[in-house]
Amino acid sequence: MRRISAGSECVVAAALLLAACGCGQQASEQPAAAAGSTAGTADAAAVKPVALRAADEPQSQQLAEQVRQAVAHLDAAALTKLASDSAFADRVLRGTDVSGSERREAVEGLSGTLQEIFTGVVQGCTNGGSYSFVRLVPRGGEFRPLFRLCLPELSGINYHELVVVQTADGAKIADVDVYLSGECVSESLRRLVLPALAASNRGLKASLSASEVQLLEFSDDVREIGNLQRSGQPKSALELFRRLPTVVQESEPLRRLKVRICRNLGPDELAEALQQLFQATAVEPGAGFAEVERLELLGQHAEVAAAVDRLREQTGDPYLGLLKIESLLKLDRGAEAAEAVAAAKAVSEGDADVALTDLRVRLHRRDFAGVAELLEGMQQSPDGAAEIPEYQEFLRSEAGQAWLQRQKTQSESP
Repeated sequence: MRRISAGSECVVAAALLLAACGCGQQASEQPAAAAGSTAGTADAAAVKPVALRAADEPQSQQLAEQVRQAVAHLDAAALTKLASDSAFADRVLRGTDVSGSERREAVEGLSGTLQEIFTGVVQGCTNGGSYSFVRLVPRGGEFRPLFRLCLPELSGINYHELVVVQTADGAKIADVDVYLSGECVSESLRRLVLPALAASNRGLKASLSASEVQLLEFSDDVREIGNLQRSGQPKSALELFRRLPTVVQESEPLRRLKVRICRNLGPDELAEALQQLFQATAVEPGAGFAEVERLELLGQHAEVAAAVDRLREQTGDPYLGLLKIESLLKLDRGAEAAEAVAAAKAVSEGDADVALTDLRVRLHRRDFAGVAELLEGMQQSPDGAAEIPEYQEFLRSEAGQAWLQRQKTQSESP
């Protein structure tokens, strides 16, 4: 069964891309996909922000279909052309007084970030993952296509809300709201950009929010905490974290950083950090993932099932029912688990996770005839089947023996 991923590795890649290019420093080579914007638009964005309207419902629906088609054909070039460098840069630099050459250098440093993310999406799909359209999400006058990102080798699930704007070149993606990150990519990159901009623009703080000024003041400490966490020193990272002012510790980005730190400490520390994060972000689209993970850590299976149902209703995606299967089986609610699998299967034809979870549920219910029927349709056992305890019991059963005989007969046929 697919596990909750700690976050999109694509966002990390985007952050690394920006760090490598630098802010106020032009990259030696622009990403090929960045050429999707016209020269006029790019020049205008480099000098000052260009006001863009949100795409309307038909435009957003059309763009969602373009994304779906590009992914279906594993066409990274087509997908990356749907993103707008200038619109993304405007969102990263919003509200600042950065202009002229300083803004031009910042825009150049940010160029290609969204393209890098979507190139990663196509690569993941090439390696066995998927990127599936769920629905249009009405949000504050916008219509955002929601896509489910399933990572290869059953390694995680995430959701992307695409922020779509009207440009001179048609509807384009200006940003991506990553559910498990709890924010848009532009917000993640903005925290990397601001310290670099502030170093050369002393008046920048006057245009920032109070919370951004606080994070900026302690940006060196936050960077060091992140370095300690990534280098496998969680105790040192948490010790430095606790020295920060309470108001900084309680900011959403720092609460998420604390969760990442506690993943390498212990279940008690992680459960506490997840609870604090959920309480502070409960109204956000992806907040329920933290609550599901916390309840799983505590072994509260009935509560896990209820939390998944709330999250599934909030996202509007039946696929999320897979997250409660193990809890339902531990509660001996096999019929409900089977219903959840059927609902997920209806929106994800051919998905490896659904197939394996379906097998898991049928084996748990000792529906060995149903297991044989499922395996006949697959032509072979799915990866991971042998690790399910009841699978060996199935092979010894009458239905299992008959299935094995059919497999042998078919393999011997000319």
